Amino acid sequence: MASYFDELHVEEDEMPNVRIESLTRETFRMLFDHDPTQFGDIISFQNIPPASKSEVEKLSAPSFEELIDEQCRICLCQYQLNEKALNMPCNHIFHENCLKTWLEKSNFCPLCKFELKTDNEMYELFKQELKNRQAREDNIAQLHESMFS
Repeated sequence: MASYFDELHVEEDEMPNVRIESLTRETFRMLFDHDPTQFGDIISFQNIPPASKSEVEKLSAPSFEELIDEQCRICLCQYQLNEKALNMPCNHIFHENCLKTWLEKSNFCPLCKFELKTDNEMYELFKQELKNRQAREDNIAQLHESMFS
C-alpha cells in the first residue's frame, strides 16, 4: 500500500508555502474545469484588489500638448495649466489624484479595463490560470483546425 505522500506525489520535506500554492492552483483548475463561468465570476469579481504601489509609481506624466482641450475621464474636468496628470500603459490620461484614488480601489483602467499588476498573490495566480486555460483552449482549437480542415 502506498503512503499518503506517494499517492499525492508530495515530498515529505516539501515547504508548506510551496504546497499551499500547488493546492491553490489545483483548486482553481478543478473549479474552472467544472464550471469556469460560474466560479470564474465568483473568484474574479468578489474582491478586485488595488493596483500595486510599484506599478502606480511607474506611471508617466503626459506632455502638456496631450492635455490641451482634453478632460479627465474620471472627474470630467478640463485639464488646467500646472495640473498633474498620469498616463496609463494603455495611453489613457487622467488627473494624478483622480487616477491614484481609482487605483487604490481597483487595478484596471476606468475606460478600457487594462489591468495593472497587484500585490495580491492569489489574484495574480487566478489571472495566470485564466491565461493558461485560454492558451490550452487555443491550442486545442488550432490542433482541431489542422486535423479537420
